[in-house]
Amino acid sequence: MVDGLDNSKLLSYEAFEGACKQPKAYHAMFNHAYFVGWLQRLLDDVAALQECNAIIVFDNAKCHKVLPDDPPAGSWTKARMMQACATYGIELDVNEYRSTLWAKWPWIADITSSSRRRITVTYNLSMIWSYVKGAVGLLYDTSTTFFDVCERFDHEFGRLPSSVIFDCIDHIDRKVVKMAAYLDSIDEAEDAAGTPYSSDSEIECDGDSCDDGTLGDYEGDE
Repeated sequence: MVDGLDNSKLLSYEAFEGACKQPKAYHAMFNHAYFVGWLQRLLDDVAALQECNAIIVFDNAKCHKVLPDDPPAGSWTKARMMQACATYGIELDVNEYRSTLWAKWPWIADITSSSRRRITVTYNLSMIWSYVKGAVGLLYDTSTTFFDVCERFDHEFGRLPSSVIFDCIDHIDRKVVKMAAYLDSIDEAEDAAGTPYSSDSEIECDGDSCDDGTLGDYEGDE
């Protein structure tokens, strides 16, 4: 939870261990069904801290974007859409077209709407993961066991500094601000020239030159 340089905190983390005949990648275990339960536990933790108007940030994982079992569909009839609007408390005019009713649907997870939280899919928190793995890896030797690694991860996540959590998010925030300014400058140039933006003018770069995020960023604010 990001709340300034000194008050940011890790609420919890969950480790996955595959059995002999189970997949070793956690992606096969952290599926949408597991995610729904995990999200409810997260909301309970936030509520216990009496935090209001929290913004919940996810990376772009597939399990984060699965729709409920019975989501509204654009192919529904107008009568069915009107019934769904009434069920979910969405205001409507009986004279509206079906396409207008469809546009009314807010694609926000019900579980977060009911608890007055907001979800946004933006940040990649791999830098925190890299920070923790770096500390655990320094302790590795030929006698290290799987149990030792689990204990060390528990220890490192338990003492994750507020500044590391804050700097990770702040680093991405600054990147997003710069990207927004760049896109705004393109729009302004297009308006001034009266020509549409061309893909030929896009800047080509590889991952190394476009992403300068390293553990050095955790030394503090730039």
